[in-house]
Amino acid sequence: MLRGILERTPAPEGQLTAGSGDSAALFPVRYRQRLVAELKLDAATARGLMRALLDACRGGDECTRIACLQDFADAFRRNALIKSVQFYPYLRCALEHDSMAMMHFNEVQAEAQRHVLRIEAILVEYLGAPWDATCRRRFVSDMARAASLLGRLLRQEESTLFPLYLPPDQYRYLGGPPARQNGAQAAG
Repeated sequence: MLRGILERTPAPEGQLTAGSGDSAALFPVRYRQRLVAELKLDAATARGLMRALLDACRGGDECTRIACLQDFADAFRRNALIKSVQFYPYLRCALEHDSMAMMHFNEVQAEAQRHVLRIEAILVEYLGAPWDATCRRRFVSDMARAASLLGRLLRQEESTLFPLYLPPDQYRYLGGPPARQNGAQAAG
């Protein structure tokens, strides 16, 4: 299904896709020029929805808390899905020939994935279980923990991974070894 979506989505003029250019084998996921901007906007939305949820925790209205939790969960899951389908696969392909960058990417992605899974576990616990006295008692502290995890996750991605998302022709290894100049060839 994803392949069909990618094939039907036209690439902007001049951008490489999975089926064009010499780097097609290296980039099975299409580069999207505005993806990082969209992810930053989604992150700002998630932060705002988390603030609204924490504000609802200060009030006593359970319906508002649940509605805010659902809104946050929808935005958070949408953002995580986009990253897992478009952002991370592209970076994995782009960095696979640079061992140091790939090692750093794997470390940061593993840490980010741990944060995502912890937040998701909190969401599942409250959205998928009966709203009983135990849930009501732990809700505020669990939402504060989720907010802390979200803050760390977004700061880490924005500072470390977002700058690595570049067009295919901007990764050094794609052009092969640097071209030798005439003087270097004569000396070698």
